[in-house]
Amino acid sequence: MNQSQYGAFGMSGNNFNQTGGKPPVNNYNFENVRAQQPAPGGPQPSRGKPLGTAARQPQAEARPMTSNRGANFGQKKDPFNSTQNQINLNKPKLETNPEEQFKAIEKEINTLIEQSAMAKLRGNLSECLEKAKEAFNKEKKLRQSKEAQNLVESINTDLSYCAALTQACALHANGLHQDALAKYQEIIKCKQYPQAGRLRVNMGNIFFELKKYPNAIKMYKMALDLIPATSKEMRFRIQKNIGHAQVRLGKDKIKEAMNTYEQILKNSPDFPTGFNHMICLYLSGDKFKMKEFFVVLLTIEIPGENEEENNENKGTTITDKLREDTKERRREAIYYIVTSAKLIAPLIEDDVIGGYEWILEQLKNSTFPEAETEIEICKAMAYLKKKNIEKSIETLKGFEKKDKQIMARIATNISFLYFLENDYKQAEKYAEIAITYDRYNAKALVNRGNCLYVKNEFLRAKEQYLEAIGVEADCIEALYNLAYVNRKLNMFVESLQALDKLQTIVCIPEVLYQMATLYEMTGNSKQAMKWYLELMNKVPNDPNILARLGSLFAREDDEPQALHYFQESYRILPTNIDTISWLGVYYVKQEMYEKASMYFERAAQVQTRDVKWKLMVASCYRRMGHFQKALGNYQKIYSDYPDNIECLRFLVQLCREMGQPYEEYAGQLRKLEREMEMMEGYQGGQDINLINNEEEQVRLPQGDDNPVSFTNNTRRGNKQPPPKTNVRQNLDDEQFQDGVEDNFLP
Repeated sequence: MNQSQYGAFGMSGNNFNQTGGKPPVNNYNFENVRAQQPAPGGPQPSRGKPLGTAARQPQAEARPMTSNRGANFGQKKDPFNSTQNQINLNKPKLETNPEEQFKAIEKEINTLIEQSAMAKLRGNLSECLEKAKEAFNKEKKLRQSKEAQNLVESINTDLSYCAALTQACALHANGLHQDALAKYQEIIKCKQYPQAGRLRVNMGNIFFELKKYPNAIKMYKMALDLIPATSKEMRFRIQKNIGHAQVRLGKDKIKEAMNTYEQILKNSPDFPTGFNHMICLYLSGDKFKMKEFFVVLLTIEIPGENEEENNENKGTTITDKLREDTKERRREAIYYIVTSAKLIAPLIEDDVIGGYEWILEQLKNSTFPEAETEIEICKAMAYLKKKNIEKSIETLKGFEKKDKQIMARIATNISFLYFLENDYKQAEKYAEIAITYDRYNAKALVNRGNCLYVKNEFLRAKEQYLEAIGVEADCIEALYNLAYVNRKLNMFVESLQALDKLQTIVCIPEVLYQMATLYEMTGNSKQAMKWYLELMNKVPNDPNILARLGSLFAREDDEPQALHYFQESYRILPTNIDTISWLGVYYVKQEMYEKASMYFERAAQVQTRDVKWKLMVASCYRRMGHFQKALGNYQKIYSDYPDNIECLRFLVQLCREMGQPYEEYAGQLRKLEREMEMMEGYQGGQDINLINNEEEQVRLPQGDDNPVSFTNNTRRGNKQPPPKTNVRQNLDDEQFQDGVEDNFLP
C-alpha cells in the first residue's frame, strides 16, 4: 500500500476531488459512516495532518471510529501503554492490615526456630543459640505489639512456648546449665503453658549432667506424676532415668535401682534395661536373681523380628531400611546377652567354666544361636586363662562342623594357641585351615607368617604379612611384624615405612620404641633422640629409655644432657649396672673421685661376686689420698680373694711405701706367679688387672656389647717386680684412660 492509499484509508470520499486526481477504487462503502466522539477516557483524535495530504489542505474532519489512528498505528506511541503500566508498578503498595503483618512476623519466627534446630543438628551450637535468642526476642515483641493493639486473643501461645523452649534447649546444648535451668523454671511457672510440667525431665537431665543425682531424681519423679497412665512409653523412659540416677548414687541406692528396673522389665522389657539390671545384680552379688533375670533377658522379643521371619518364609528377600534396623537390633541384643554372660559367669557357679556351661544350657532353648557360639569361644578363652591349653583347643575343635565363617575364626584361635605352645607345625596347619575357609582372613595370614618366621623363612613370612595388609590395610599385627621381619632382613628403610604407617593408625609405645631403635641402628642419632623423647611422653619413668637417651647424647658429645638422663635413669632404677658404670667413669674423668667411689660401691653391691668394682673403689681412695682406707679395702679384698694377683701387688706396693710389713703378701704373690708360669695354654688373666710395667690404668672395652673390665698385661713368663717409687709419684702416674665413657654402654 502506497502513501496516498494509506492516507485515504482514514478520510471521507469527498476529499479525493480536492487533490485533482481520480479517486482510487474502493471496495468499502463509507457513505453512511458518521463522525463520532471517542469514548470517555480513550485516546483523543489526532490533531496533526493526515499522511499523504498537501500542506495547504484544511483540517480534516473528526476521524471515524474505524480509523487505525485510534490505536496509534503509524505513530511513535506505545500502543500497550507499557510506560503507564511501569508507572503504576512503581507506585508504593497499599499498606496491609496489622493481622497480615503479624502473620508475616510469625512466619519469620518459625523460620528462625527451624534454623536453630538445624544448626544444632550440624553441631554449630553458637549459631543454634543465636537463632534461638533472635526467635525468642521477636516473639516477645510480637506479643507486646498485639497487647498494645488489643489483640490479646490472637496471641499464639504455642509459638510463644516453642520459642521459649528452643532457647532453653540451646542454652543447655551450649553448656549454660544455670541459664537453661532458669529458663525452664520460667516456662514451667507460666500458667499459659499447662503441659510445661513435663519439662522437668529436661531439668532432671541437666542435674544428671552436673552429677547432682538427688535433684535429678526429684525432677524425674515430679515429671512422672504429671504424665498420665495412658502415656506408658513416656513413663517407662522417665523411670529408666530414675534408675540410672539411683545407680550413680552408689551401693546405698542399688536396691532401689533394681526395683525400678524390675518394674520396667515386667511391663515393657528391653535389652538395655535388662543389661543394666544385670549390672545391679552383679554389684549386689545375688546369684539366684542373676540366673533368674538372665533367663528373662533371653525371653525379650526383638520388635519386628516376627514379621521378618514371616517374610522370609514367604520367600521375600527385599532389603529395606526396616529390615536393616531389625538386624541391627538383633546384633545389639546379642551384644547385651554375651556381655551379661561374661559378667555373671564367674559368680553363678563355683568356677567360671561351670558358669559358662550353665549359660550354654540356657542358650540352647533360646532364639539366639549366635550368642551360643560366642559363649563357647569365651569358655575356650577361660580355659586358656587357666593355662589349660589342651581343653581350650578341645573346646574350639568342637566347632569344626559349624559354618565356614565360624570355623575360620575358631581355626585362627587354635593356630594362635598352638603357637603359644611352641607347636609350630600344628599352628601352621590350623592357620592353613583358617585361610581355606576364609581366604581374606588377615589374622590367619599373620599366624602363617609367624610360623614361617620362627623357621627363619623371612622372605616367605614377609609375603604373608604383605598379603594380610592387602586384605586388611589397618591390620596392626601385620604391619608390626612386617617391620620386624624387614629389620631381620636389614631392610631398615622398608621397616621404617611400615612403622611410620602403623603409628598413624595406633600410636603405642612399642611402635615408637622400634622406630627409635631403627634410627639408632642406622646411625641417625637426632631422629632416634626425637622418637625416644616422643616415647618418654607416654612412658616417662622408663629407666632403660632414659639410659638410651643418655647414651645418644654422650655420642653427640653433649655431656650435660647425657649426665641428666643417666642420673634420672639411676634415680628410677639404681641397680642398672651399665648406668652405674657410666656415672662412675664420668666422675672419674671429672676427677670427682668421691662421687665416683659412691657409684662403684653401689656396683659392688649389685655384683657382689665381681671383684673389679671393689678394686675400683680402693683405687678411688688412693686418688683422694686416703691411703690407710685404701689399704684397708685391699686387705679386705685379699681376705675374700686370696688368689687375686692384682690385689696382692697393690698390697705389697702400699705396705712397702707406707713402712708396713709386706713379706706375707710378697711371698703369696711369688707363689701365685710361679703357678702361673707353670700353667700351659694360659691365654688370659683375671678379669681385673690393675698393674702394668710403670703405671695403673683403668681400661674399658672398645666393643659395645662387652662389660667394663681392666686389662692384664702380666703374662706367663713376663714376671715383673713392683715399681720402686713412692706413693705420691705412683698416684701421679696413675691415670684413667680418656674417652672411656664413649663406648661404655651397649
